[in-house]
Amino acid sequence: MSTENACNCSYFRINANFATIMIALQLIGGFLLLFFGGDWLVDGGVAVARRFNISPLVIGLTIVAFGTSAPELLVSMESAMKGIEGIAMGNVIGSNIANIGLILGLTAMICPIVVEGMKSVLSNCLVMIGASVLAIVFSIDGCISRPEGAVMFLGLVAYTVISIMKGRGSNVSESDEKAPMSTLPALLLIVLSCAMLAYGADLMVEGATALARMIGVSDQVIGLTIVAFGTSLPELAASVAAAVKKQMDISIGNIVGSNLFNILCVLGLSATVSPISFTQGNYATDFAVMMLFAVGLTILIQPWKQTGRLSRVSGALMFAAYAAYAYMLF
Repeated sequence: MSTENACNCSYFRINANFATIMIALQLIGGFLLLFFGGDWLVDGGVAVARRFNISPLVIGLTIVAFGTSAPELLVSMESAMKGIEGIAMGNVIGSNIANIGLILGLTAMICPIVVEGMKSVLSNCLVMIGASVLAIVFSIDGCISRPEGAVMFLGLVAYTVISIMKGRGSNVSESDEKAPMSTLPALLLIVLSCAMLAYGADLMVEGATALARMIGVSDQVIGLTIVAFGTSLPELAASVAAAVKKQMDISIGNIVGSNLFNILCVLGLSATVSPISFTQGNYATDFAVMMLFAVGLTILIQPWKQTGRLSRVSGALMFAAYAAYAYMLF
């Protein structure tokens, strides 16, 4: 082998090793940001709930849910402003299906979720189903117009205000903390943790995508698996952290609230910025699956009981249903 060829081989080997190290750092860094971001978001949310005497369920439905859904909002708003039709719709439907089947399914498999305050949880699940129906009705003509988008967004504003008003004065569980976190640090912790979740998910997606391409996985498979899972990582991190900390209301409230936020805010604001036009038939099956997951969750939490429960078996069923849906996409 000539000296020139030997130098080229050494150069490419060094580049490959450097790329591998960078991928590893991205995956490790993304995981750490997601782990601590989810943990701190729950801590900040619980602190705010105590300070304002608001139930943890409402905090999960609002602050935690909106924070973890911020990446979907940014993606859809950017797509709307660039005039990329259909991206916002697919983003919302896919995220809502993944939130219930993949995220809540995995969370329940890791730590069964005990559903306290069944009446409140059930009513919010019914609102989620109603929002899904509204999105389907508005999309029948293949376009969500600016007025329809504005109606959806105003619906979220009204829902948030009503939820906070109803949640005031609810019993808030106490912890062993001697000095609860004050309001300003709690709010700053929430902002910081949301940023950590968004950046951590981005790092994980970049690292996993680079690794997949390195081993020869196609872009189509990457988009349907790694990127789809990556956009749901903030919800997964927050839900698992809440379940482990026994803040079950935040865990399930995060998912229900995220789905409501995705439909009423992400889709609503995107349509308000630029009307969303698409071929309705292309999303008929996906709309049906989204509705089935929403109704299925409502049934699986056992609303006929005073205290419901998402068992490991229920989580496995939801996860298996999501896996079947993902397989169908191929």
